[in-house]
Amino acid sequence: MMRMLRRQGSKRAAASLMKRTRQASLFLLLSATGLGCAATDNLIGTIAARDNAGAEAGGGLEATLEGTADAGPAGFAGVGEAGGSVAAGTANSGGAFAGAGAPDAAGAPGASGAPGDVTFSAGIDYQIGQSPRGLALADLTADGKLDLLVANWDSASLSFLRGVGDGTFTDRVDYAASYKANSFVLEDLNSDGRLDIALVAYESESLKVLLGAGDGSFGPIEEFPGTPNMFTVTSGDVNNDGKLDLVTAAGTVGSATVFVGTGDGKFAPPNELATGGACFSVALGDLDADGNLDLARVNADNQSVSLLFGAGDGSFVQTKDLATAAHPIFVTLEDLNRDGQLDMVTAETDASEVGVRLGTGNGDFGARVGYATESFPTYVVFSDLNGDRAKDMVVVNAYANSVSVRAGMGDGTFASKQDFPTGFGPTQAAIGDLNGDAISDLVVTNSISGSMTVLLGAR
Repeated sequence: MMRMLRRQGSKRAAASLMKRTRQASLFLLLSATGLGCAATDNLIGTIAARDNAGAEAGGGLEATLEGTADAGPAGFAGVGEAGGSVAAGTANSGGAFAGAGAPDAAGAPGASGAPGDVTFSAGIDYQIGQSPRGLALADLTADGKLDLLVANWDSASLSFLRGVGDGTFTDRVDYAASYKANSFVLEDLNSDGRLDIALVAYESESLKVLLGAGDGSFGPIEEFPGTPNMFTVTSGDVNNDGKLDLVTAAGTVGSATVFVGTGDGKFAPPNELATGGACFSVALGDLDADGNLDLARVNADNQSVSLLFGAGDGSFVQTKDLATAAHPIFVTLEDLNRDGQLDMVTAETDASEVGVRLGTGNGDFGARVGYATESFPTYVVFSDLNGDRAKDMVVVNAYANSVSVRAGMGDGTFASKQDFPTGFGPTQAAIGDLNGDAISDLVVTNSISGSMTVLLGAR
């Protein structure tokens, strides 16, 4: 763990090393998300210029590293070095970050009769694996406490961390996975009442399944033939047989692929759906109230989302495309206005916006409303963070090293954003009550710094 650099010469040397490391890591991240070489070079050049300016100023690195430490809080044994928040921030009396407010640059509706602010305790960063990406919170040991599972892209591993129940974790165990392990789901795939793992890795052409023992451990990997460049995976019963199936998004290949489950942890040969632009995310939900799961998939190159309506037998028919802002990389379906219909949310990296469309329940959606984020939003997750029973929005900003939070109004609109610092290169987030206080907490994976940030909710 780097210590705070006190001498000017040391600061400049460390700044130079950090600059080169960030540029290399960002190139890999951009390549994986399908951004063109010219755009990659331009962005890295911009970051290099900013890093050079910070080094010449002589103060930027010290502000970034202020508060780091060599050891984590008690109860987090076996996880590696842990420090304070990687980015500096200002704490309220009681140690809770209120977040930095920002105007709605995208013209998003603000808060009238605004809900309560979302607050978190000062973020704590913990070293985990090399380039951690996907994560999930679940009770994997049947002790009533949330545990953590993380996919590590460069470490070719899955890290399990046992939840203590006070907001900390212990007993890290790493399981061999695959190089560029990126996305997984935790589901009971063999009907034994225990959570299992279905994993995809970007440079592997196989679906990988690890069956859970119910004590936080998992069996050996079993592989099933897949398609090239599978980037993310989601789950649902697409053929109405009562058994979970999987759908993957194949990144730059541009396809979505269906794996029909047999109910015993195994899967039939894949069915590749119609291709479109680069596809890094898919979401399942019943969009037209016919009882069958439908599919939304992003087309990053075409600036759109394709809706494919399910026939109930595992097949889909594409019917329409909906426009997004530039380079959508993530899509999710949520009921944001409490009308019982699924709404659609996309993360649009090049526009630095999140797009929201309210669903009608007949397979159609209303006009897109854009909400400003910080630089390069990659992931969006929803939960009631402030106790008003409305879903609040959390956006992961990969190049801003932050998450943006907007309190939900309960009608599908959101208040002004609050920004909270994370580690370098945040990629995904998960929400759950980690310390038993009935308040939602947040965990974020940081790809470049090889860490996770834990933000405990406060009211």
